[in-house]
Amino acid sequence: MGEDQPYSEIEQRRLAKQQKSPEFRAWQDREADDLARLRDAVPRLAELDDPWTVDGLAAIEDAALARFPNPGETVTDDEMAYLALCARGIGHTYLRAMGCGKWVWVQILDGNPIGAALEFPGIGVYVDPEESIRRVVFGREPATLARELHTLITWDTPVCQ
Repeated sequence: MGEDQPYSEIEQRRLAKQQKSPEFRAWQDREADDLARLRDAVPRLAELDDPWTVDGLAAIEDAALARFPNPGETVTDDEMAYLALCARGIGHTYLRAMGCGKWVWVQILDGNPIGAALEFPGIGVYVDPEESIRRVVFGREPATLARELHTLITWDTPVCQ
């Protein structure tokens, strides 16, 4: 998650430029395909009337736990791609549930690569769905994603209503 402090004018310009990067635009353009691939990878999503709900989060979580029964320190490229699809679905669900917010292309932590995160008005931190799915896989606590969504909703501000 990002920091809750105002950015300098230079930093604001840099962040604005990142949002127009070809990498971010290409990532945004793949959303429908990625969500369809996630539904294929997590068949229980296809069984739901609306997969982008708390029930869908549970399906994503259960599938990830089954796929990574004993997570190790390293992952393959295929496993990373799977986790990225899960993160896409998690973020999509959070945005729909909140009714506001947007994907942004940022470097959340120094030393980490730039990537997709969620930004919600009135919440002074970025939400990283990739970190969310890692917490599921490594923390192994039931309903991790539902609890995270509940926390976001309780942070809800009048801007989101």
